[in-house]
Amino acid sequence: FAPLLMAGLLRIPTLVHEQNAYLGRANRLLASRAGHLALSWGDTANVPDAATSFAAGMPVRSAFFEIAPMRLNKGAPLHLTILGGSLGASIFADIVPTAIAKLPTSIRKILNVTQQCRPEQLDSLRAIYKQMGIQANLAPFFDDVPAILSDSHLVIGRAGASSVAELAAAGRPAILVPLAIAMDDHQSANARQLADVGGAISIAEPDFTAQTLCQEMTKLLSSRTCLAKMGEDARKLAMPDAAHNIADYALTLASRGRP
Repeated sequence: FAPLLMAGLLRIPTLVHEQNAYLGRANRLLASRAGHLALSWGDTANVPDAATSFAAGMPVRSAFFEIAPMRLNKGAPLHLTILGGSLGASIFADIVPTAIAKLPTSIRKILNVTQQCRPEQLDSLRAIYKQMGIQANLAPFFDDVPAILSDSHLVIGRAGASSVAELAAAGRPAILVPLAIAMDDHQSANARQLADVGGAISIAEPDFTAQTLCQEMTKLLSSRTCLAKMGEDARKLAMPDAAHNIADYALTLASRGRP
């Protein structure tokens, strides 16, 4: 906030980029002064009329765009991935295994799980999945998310702007659970971007129960055609030139000199 505020006072051209689908409070204050606002999503809410805004996209590493379409051979294992930061991992560790236990045997017996969880949850989750006979890759942190998404057929996670953009770039279907305490509920707005193009299902945190999750997973994992279609639809939201769009606009502003 402070650097852009000072730049505005010194009449240095400024550009604000908003990553979420609901303009944050600091960026809303700055956008009117900056006059130029780059958006990740075309229908971002809370944008001031005084700002000149354009849909630039959310910058995502090229590795996510290089992920090949899903391989969905009949009878082959299905790979379920659960990702989330420290605030997300706890609720997922509590609910996802219970939901998986409720899945039809025909799905559960071909299911592989990759799950991010807190260190103190590792041992209990390992025991739970071992008892269910499910192969599980568990860790507090994964340093190669593109590789994990490449193997994934369905992802469960939060709805941060980067996460949504990475899923879109990778073309992977998702069940998103927006963080309930996120400022201005911006994660729900992010999740709607992917859901509206058919690439995700969004479940509000109060409604995120083992029974609800089991029902949604059963519908999706029972139809490889549905998973493939959701993956294709997710890519409709991807904007591979986002970083270039923002940089080019910034350079154009800089070439004009003082506003």
